[in-house]
Amino acid sequence: MAMVQNPVLKRPDRPAGAVRLLVLALGAIGASSAFSQTVTLTPSVQSRLTWTDNVGASSDKESDWIAEISPGITVSRKSGRFNGLLSAQLRNVGYANDSSRNTSYLALQGSGQIEAVENLFFVDLNANISRNNLSAFSGRSSTDDLSVDSSNETRTWSIGPRLEFRLGDTATGSVGYKASWLDSGGTTVGGQRLNQLTAQASDPAAVRLFGWGLSYSRSESEYDASTSRDVTEDIGRATLYINVTPQLRLRAIGGYEKNDYASTEDEKGSIYGAGFDWNPTERTAISGTTEERVFGRGYNFSLKHRAQRSTWDLSYVKDISSSLQTLGGGIYQDPQFLAFFNDATLVAAIPDDVQREAFVRILLGYPATGGTGDIVSNAHFVSKTWRAAFSLVGVRNTLTVSAQQSDRSRLSSITGLSAQDDFALSDTVKTTSLTVSFNHKLSGISSLNTAVTHSRSQGASGTGLDTKRLTATVGLTTKLGPQTNAGLTYRYQRSDGSSASSDFTENALTANLGMTF
Repeated sequence: MAMVQNPVLKRPDRPAGAVRLLVLALGAIGASSAFSQTVTLTPSVQSRLTWTDNVGASSDKESDWIAEISPGITVSRKSGRFNGLLSAQLRNVGYANDSSRNTSYLALQGSGQIEAVENLFFVDLNANISRNNLSAFSGRSSTDDLSVDSSNETRTWSIGPRLEFRLGDTATGSVGYKASWLDSGGTTVGGQRLNQLTAQASDPAAVRLFGWGLSYSRSESEYDASTSRDVTEDIGRATLYINVTPQLRLRAIGGYEKNDYASTEDEKGSIYGAGFDWNPTERTAISGTTEERVFGRGYNFSLKHRAQRSTWDLSYVKDISSSLQTLGGGIYQDPQFLAFFNDATLVAAIPDDVQREAFVRILLGYPATGGTGDIVSNAHFVSKTWRAAFSLVGVRNTLTVSAQQSDRSRLSSITGLSAQDDFALSDTVKTTSLTVSFNHKLSGISSLNTAVTHSRSQGASGTGLDTKRLTATVGLTTKLGPQTNAGLTYRYQRSDGSSASSDFTENALTANLGMTF
């Protein structure tokens, strides 16, 4: 396979690029009406009133009333040449006792695909704007939607054209390019751009028993900060498939990679490993891959099982990553989120998309809005992440237990980091969490939701960074009419950290009313 030379890219103007991408995304949705399929346009207004006894989330408690009115619009399309969802809200948050905290901002998340040329040329689009706590060690939890200070804002955008084609009767291939941007509202994280070029071709069953696959990727990460160093990564792989049975396929992997994440000199090395894909039943999928890499041994294992009234999800991944790679796809590109959100048993138990998304975010420990709540940093890191989740779905009750642990190790100290960046405080950041959530349908229009989450974030030995958080919520939601919903939620939150600034407790009561048109 010929190696494609990546062109030299001029450092973009981040805000202008973000605006252009948003206009492109909205324009694509509007243009899609030229196709014969239906576009669903849903305007809405959400309002909330919250009383909290610790508005600043600090050891010095101060109570306040917080009012929010958020007009929004959701555009979706699930068929035809364009498939996607774009949801935007103008959040207007006001404080009764401290008007200096008042803020307004656009909260946005969207993901879509345009089939520009049938079965040949596609364009993938993603966008996300949210405000969530950027630190694992201080402040509110990442799931707290009261973290609305402008310094907590992150904005990610991506656009990815790609060609898909056939090679002969059974082989397939693709060539793609994806540009992603990350901006923030404060100094904690500087602007980033990620350029990714990918090419692959495969025929897993070329001669029935054996198949083959080839892939190549090149990533270039650019930074706004003059103290940061742009970095690159190249990875090429060849895969031999062995089709033991229709349900079991083995893989032998060989390749080569190089990157300059940890040093100004390239780290180079061979890739060799093995994997398998096993589908013992229609409801069960198990896959695993292990490879020797330049950073050590990498892993990617997953188990997914769907029974009539239960779901099981287990996964473990060890690989090089960055905030822009994990956040750039948005919540609608996260496999863990989609596995639960689209699960048939959970859809039947919670048919309302908004309520089901909120429930899945709670059980996975994700923020109430925005992305997955992953660490936000300018550093590249080796990430070891395992997740386990179990849901038991009954006629009126849904119980879910979710546990996860993320252990991230910074690859280099030479990339300039803000003093507030968690990786500037510690070479490693380890976060463990356990969530138990329960949904009970009181009637056809009302439900009771409860959740308890316990988490712990730790820095490297000797840093003294160690924060434990406990969050418990109980809420009632109901429909007042076909297009009107209401709810009442109580939340208790406690944080115990290694420093006084990390210690606080909070009681909060929120009433909400929402309407769609």
